[in-house]
Amino acid sequence: FFESKGHKRLPSDSLVPNDPSLLFTSAGMVQFKPYFLGLATPPHPRVTTVQKCLRTTDIESVGDHSHLTFFEMLGNFSFGDYFKREAILWAWEFLTEWLHISPERLRITIYLDDDEAYEVWHREVGIPDRKIFRFGEKSNYWPANAISEGPNGPCGPCSEIFYDTRPDLPPTPDGVWDDVRWLEIWNLVFMQYERHDGGRLTPLPRKNIDTGMGLERTAAILAGKASVFDTDVFQPILARIADLSGHAYNGGDSAEDVAFRLIADHIRAVTMSIADGVLPSNEGRGYVIRRLLRRAMLRGQNRLGFDRPFLAEVATAVIDTLGGVYPEVRERRDYVLRTVRNEEERFRQTIQVGSQRLAEMLESPEVQANKTLSGEQAFMLYDTYGFPLELTQEVAAESGIEVDVEGFRRAMEEQRQRAREASGIATQLFAIAGDAATELQKSLPPTKFLGYWQHEAEAKVLAIIRQGEPATFASEGEEVEIVLDQTPFYAEAGGQVGDTGWIMGEHFQFEVRDTQKVGDLYLHVGVVSRGRVEVESSAVARIDSARRWHIMRNHTATHLLHAALRQVLGTHVHQAGSLVAPDRLRFDFTHTSAMTDEEIAEVERLVNERILEDKPVAVHWDVPLEEARARGAMALFGEKYADRVRMVEVPGVSLELCGGTHLERTSQIGLFKIVSEGSVAAGVRRVEAVTGWGVYQLLRQQQELLEEAAARLKCAVPDIPAAIERLQAQRQELEKQLTQLRTGAAARSVQFEPTEMAGLQVVTGRADGVDAQTLASLADQAAQRTSVDVVVLAAATDGKALFVVKAKPSAVAKGVHAGNLVRELAKVAGGGGGGRAEFAQAGGRDAGKIALALEQLPHLLQQMLQP
Repeated sequence: FFESKGHKRLPSDSLVPNDPSLLFTSAGMVQFKPYFLGLATPPHPRVTTVQKCLRTTDIESVGDHSHLTFFEMLGNFSFGDYFKREAILWAWEFLTEWLHISPERLRITIYLDDDEAYEVWHREVGIPDRKIFRFGEKSNYWPANAISEGPNGPCGPCSEIFYDTRPDLPPTPDGVWDDVRWLEIWNLVFMQYERHDGGRLTPLPRKNIDTGMGLERTAAILAGKASVFDTDVFQPILARIADLSGHAYNGGDSAEDVAFRLIADHIRAVTMSIADGVLPSNEGRGYVIRRLLRRAMLRGQNRLGFDRPFLAEVATAVIDTLGGVYPEVRERRDYVLRTVRNEEERFRQTIQVGSQRLAEMLESPEVQANKTLSGEQAFMLYDTYGFPLELTQEVAAESGIEVDVEGFRRAMEEQRQRAREASGIATQLFAIAGDAATELQKSLPPTKFLGYWQHEAEAKVLAIIRQGEPATFASEGEEVEIVLDQTPFYAEAGGQVGDTGWIMGEHFQFEVRDTQKVGDLYLHVGVVSRGRVEVESSAVARIDSARRWHIMRNHTATHLLHAALRQVLGTHVHQAGSLVAPDRLRFDFTHTSAMTDEEIAEVERLVNERILEDKPVAVHWDVPLEEARARGAMALFGEKYADRVRMVEVPGVSLELCGGTHLERTSQIGLFKIVSEGSVAAGVRRVEAVTGWGVYQLLRQQQELLEEAAARLKCAVPDIPAAIERLQAQRQELEKQLTQLRTGAAARSVQFEPTEMAGLQVVTGRADGVDAQTLASLADQAAQRTSVDVVVLAAATDGKALFVVKAKPSAVAKGVHAGNLVRELAKVAGGGGGGRAEFAQAGGRDAGKIALALEQLPHLLQQMLQP
């Protein structure tokens, strides 16, 4: 529809926004912030999208018939082109003429004094006055309460369209506040003012339109369904849950039906987020995904009886349903399913730990005295272990303990507030508008980058930023950022660090220590090392070429590494992050287990093989994005790409979307060596490696270490392993002799004469200072006497207690259990342990309690022998 109105259709952005102030893409307009702020030029003055979104502000309402965390938002946008009249008329035309929604079932809300919108709705569309409702800035202004509370920046009134789900009922005189009956389906935002301090509003020079319509809600209306979960996008997911659980989904409000809906929603959010590169973790976006997954698992376990991992199987229905529209989730199917499965398995183990933690809380003296579990404790269980309040209440009730529900709700609300501050689009949307570099984008042309072809270029100083503020000059010793009209300096992006070097003019020299990018401007960060630099100065910009060559070696090697990892480990491997620096490269990739030594060696061999083959490195410019994807070009998780992209290819080996700087041939890398491999997050591994000069330095360091080791071992380098083996054998022999000496000395200090206890012949004694192995050896010696039934020995070592118990078969037959006996002894000394019936050992924190523990021995044995 909007393409017919002259709009350009753009693809959905990632759920991970290119914006540090937001956790997730929560509205269609997020990817267009630079256009609304006037910081960049849009590809077209009219744009339309279907944007995948994620919001968790209403997470506690999910499970009803309309609230969702993951949803798709339909939107049309105008950047200084059309305004209210067109937005309203087209919205009405689309709803009533294209979707054939009855006008009788629609109601309109507008801002209190927005007479312009009222005139269009009333006089041109023909909406009766009784169906148009005026509300204040909390409901019909965007951001909400922007006039009175801020933030400063673009804002404006909005008009919302509501659908009547119960036309059989009498009209509601107070408007559309019955949110069960009235369903908001479209919000038209008229961004026409700029807010200043004190709530002062001034008209924007370019007025913008931003609209959002929920796809799922609109689909439910068109299908005549009362719930979004009755639509085509949810039915296959609900059917999969039913097949796996053996329960039927009835579409009602029972606890089981609510569980169906919550699981279906949450697994959509989890699946789509992981496909966009978000991994479960304990902070930021990863924490949100982990929480959603845990809520879904617990609800399935507690309400639908799932006693095994099931969410990965449900996720297959999400992939089948949405994979045709969002190919990234289909391409990363195996990785998504593996991540979900591993996370759920780990959480099931966490639940066991949480149950133990709850048991400890319930047994604490404070809880026992008050017969109440605090709200903070209940929330900690919820937040850390995923325990829902209802489960905590059930377990606590079994022990006669109440839960402070109000305290729990206060803690929950505090966390919600923190979440709003971290991800709330309304409060954070225009937070970057005051930055000096951001403001300069409005007046300066984009910096022209020349660094693909040359390392030095003539340039003009367009701007200087000193301590966050624009300046006209900078003097020797001052640290500033300089903006040039054109530059050979690469600005940090795509994992590649920014260039360093020098900017030199007739009267100054500037040392560039880093290069960063804000919008389309390159910021040369550094210090004036000589003279005084002024705006409009002519200069020569020269990068540190030697450093750039090291970076290019590492960047091209990173592409070869990616290809080798996929060849050795499997095609589920995708890049999840990288660092390309002059001294090393770091590559994060999706894989669930540690690489074996053999796999590391094979990856290393493949990369060096490609280097020695002297393959060309080809760059393909200005390729349509769809063509690049069709050719199989690899892309970074969650990265946003323009309509036309740059591809870097090593023929027959690697093809990636990449804007970085590269070599001309693989042989220029020299050599490649992996120096480490490890885990950085669940399902993500990290390889660090060096190339070229870095490999040479590593080899020199290792050679020096080998030569030093050989000198200390008094042997040649090739003989080091044999020399170490001899030393190890000598050490083992000395340790054996030392143990024998200790045992002999301890045996002389211990009396092996048995004493009768509970009808048994028992040897007891102390051998302070010995280790557990020596103490066990002493027990064996004592037990060799034919008259002995039980041996109990103790030792105080480094302030801690050691206990060893050995019971002969004759004693075991009478009821003695060494493991149980040693555990009770260790408890007295503040410890624990256990073992078999015949032999066991344990430790305690307080060696001062050994004597007290041994005094309990007759009583403990008597208890064991009682029938």
